[in-house]
Amino acid sequence: MTRISYPRLALAFGVLWLAAAAAQAQPTQSTAQAAQAASIDRTPADCVLVNRISKQVAANSGQVVFFMRGGTYYRNDLDAACPSLSAGETKLVFHYHNQGSPKLVRLCDIDALTVEHQSGRGGCGIGKFNPITAEEAAALTGQPLAAAAAPAAPAANSSGTEQRSERSSRRDRN
Repeated sequence: MTRISYPRLALAFGVLWLAAAAAQAQPTQSTAQAAQAASIDRTPADCVLVNRISKQVAANSGQVVFFMRGGTYYRNDLDAACPSLSAGETKLVFHYHNQGSPKLVRLCDIDALTVEHQSGRGGCGIGKFNPITAEEAAALTGQPLAAAAAPAAPAANSSGTEQRSERSSRRDRN
């Protein structure tokens, strides 16, 4: 007669139970990400408030990802490829019409941007602001989620005259 060892049988069932639980947890995570992606309104916005921009990073020569205060993310598909814009570029100068109070200045799809170190004055037309998830923003910029969400230097802007970040202005004075 064969003797059955109950501790070994319990161990085998425990391993099978853990494997099943791990396999079930992975679809739950991707389901949660899919639910988050489905829950955001994907309607493109014409404008964003400049004072809400936490940082911006070029994904490539035709897209810029905007990280907004409050955890909102936008992908901006430029009107055309911008030859001076390269992936990872963060020193962008925005050219927009100042309309009233600085707290209400908007960056819109009729405005333009240039790269700070660019020698020419030609601007690249900004397109619509397409809402995206944090995961999509991280994938476009090639940064981990924590780094992608971290704020950077404030956005540079222009209202007839250029205004650059404080750090670059100090560097120019030295």
